[in-house]
Amino acid sequence: MTATSDFSVKHNGLDVSLINPKNGSKYSPNLFKWLTKRTHRHRAWTSRVFRAECGDLYIGMRDGELIIGSRLIAVLCNGGGEQSWAYTRLSAAKEITEFWPDYVAIGRCAIDPRHSMHFVNDDSRWSIDGEYRYCLWCKNHSQKQRRWVEQIQRAEWEPQEGKK
Repeated sequence: MTATSDFSVKHNGLDVSLINPKNGSKYSPNLFKWLTKRTHRHRAWTSRVFRAECGDLYIGMRDGELIIGSRLIAVLCNGGGEQSWAYTRLSAAKEITEFWPDYVAIGRCAIDPRHSMHFVNDDSRWSIDGEYRYCLWCKNHSQKQRRWVEQIQRAEWEPQEGKK
């Protein structure tokens, strides 16, 4: 295997001021901190998002067969403290070219289009009306609460008095 580099830094098109959490809770404070970290400010204009074959999301730059960056979930958890790495087994990862425009428009719903994740400070994500809830971030998703009762059968060994 020969390593070829197609490394050229091109602007990702993101105006990072638009995704400042001060503009709304739909934007991740930790992603913003990671992108704007004082010692890594280039991330704001160089970072792209990639989906690995397993479905995991990575954020960073591609350099040939490498992705230099971080797992997106780690950035969401650790913010500016998350380190960047050179990922060598992601040559098949595909860039999600529409990620930044989607993120600017709908915030963290671009990361979680199925609306199944829980985020820090996501208490403002939902408007609840009875057994329905509606997403206030993307304004394009609703869920119905489903309730059920599960019967649980249990067994346990107990000592009997007077028997051996």
